Amino acid sequence: MALPSVVKSLFVLCLFATLTQAELDSDASSVILLSHTLGSRAFESRGQINVKSLKSGSVNIQQDSSYDFKDYRDAAEANEFYHLEASVKYNGIERTFLTSTKACLLFESQLSDIITIHVDLLGHIYGVSVATPHNQQCTGNVPEFEPVFNTTVLISYMEHGPIPDVAMYVQKIEQEKVAKERGETKDNRSFIAKYWMYIVPLVLVFMMSGASNPEQPAR
Repeated sequence: MALPSVVKSLFVLCLFATLTQAELDSDASSVILLSHTLGSRAFESRGQINVKSLKSGSVNIQQDSSYDFKDYRDAAEANEFYHLEASVKYNGIERTFLTSTKACLLFESQLSDIITIHVDLLGHIYGVSVATPHNQQCTGNVPEFEPVFNTTVLISYMEHGPIPDVAMYVQKIEQEKVAKERGETKDNRSFIAKYWMYIVPLVLVFMMSGASNPEQPAR
């Protein structure tokens, strides 16, 4: 018995969900090279993140700051952006991601930031983002500090969506089909909902007749 196209599509979704149970099987190490800039300056090296295992979240970061306190303060006062470029080398493939945050947020956090590595269901890195740990408003006075990054590296894994219950759907379709063949289905729609295709043309005819034959004015 041939299945409806919708049911076939649901079977494909379930097959995909089954295949993705093998996600992160390829857990090769990777290197993320970091470059950064303030405003429109040229990018300079910031360091690198060594990802030993995406499964366990084992990473370490090596970095330094190529700008001094005054550079960050000036960028914050000018309302410029801090840009981070991450070049990911993984399984022989290299991809580059660009992420940004306001320089004043980074300055007020005293170079405390969070770098998040985004991983899809197949275990591939599909994005890198930077943020600050606090929700500053760029209005406070910041005492002078040593411009050294205090970075937390997180790994964010994509989650599975809900899996459709194909068996229940097929059973419901079959039950409706059998009930229809036996004449057991009831149409609970209103009179207008059932026969609107007949009512609408009649209404249009009456309206057109009234418009073409207006009442003659009384003499």
